Amino acid sequence: MSGTAPHALNHIELVHRPMERDLARRLFEMLGCRPVDRGGTWFTSFIDADGADWSNNVLYASEVTPEQWAFEQALATGAPERSEYLDRLHREPQRSCHFGLRLADEATFDATCARVRQAGVDGGELAGRIRVAAVFRPGDPGAVAETMVQAFVWTDIVAAGLLTLGQHIELQWQLT
Repeated sequence: MSGTAPHALNHIELVHRPMERDLARRLFEMLGCRPVDRGGTWFTSFIDADGADWSNNVLYASEVTPEQWAFEQALATGAPERSEYLDRLHREPQRSCHFGLRLADEATFDATCARVRQAGVDGGELAGRIRVAAVFRPGDPGAVAETMVQAFVWTDIVAAGLLTLGQHIELQWQLT
C-alpha cells in the first residue's frame, strides 16, 4: 500500500433520472471532474481530472432503478412537509446531506461557480436543473470556518439518495 492512505474516500454512488446519462456526464465535467463511460450500468467520473484509479476518489453514476423512480414519483406530490423540508434546505444548504469537492485554488473555484450559474439560466438542458444555492466566505453568517470558502451547488440531475429532493454538492476552496 505504498503511497496510498489507509483510510480515504473511495467513491460516491449516485443515480440519475431515466435517459439522462449524458446530462449527468456534462454536470460532472462542469464541476471539473473527468467522466469516462465504458458502457455498462455505471459510468465513472474521476474527481481529479488527471486521476487514473478506477476504484478510489471517484463518482459512479447509474440510472435510477424503476422501483426507486416510481417511489419518487409518488413522493413528488405537494405534501406540506415536503415543501417545508425543501424550503429549509434552500435556506441552509450546509445542513443538507451533501458531499464536497475540494478545488485547487480561487480561480478554479470562481470559474466553476460561474459555469454553474451560467448553465442554470442559459436556456439549455441544465437551465433550472442546477444553481449555486449559496456561497459562504470566512466571516459570513453560516460559514463554518475561517479557512475555507464554500459554494453549495444544487442539482436534480444526480443524487446520492432521492432525485426528487435534489442533491447539494459543496465546492470548497481551502485557504490554508
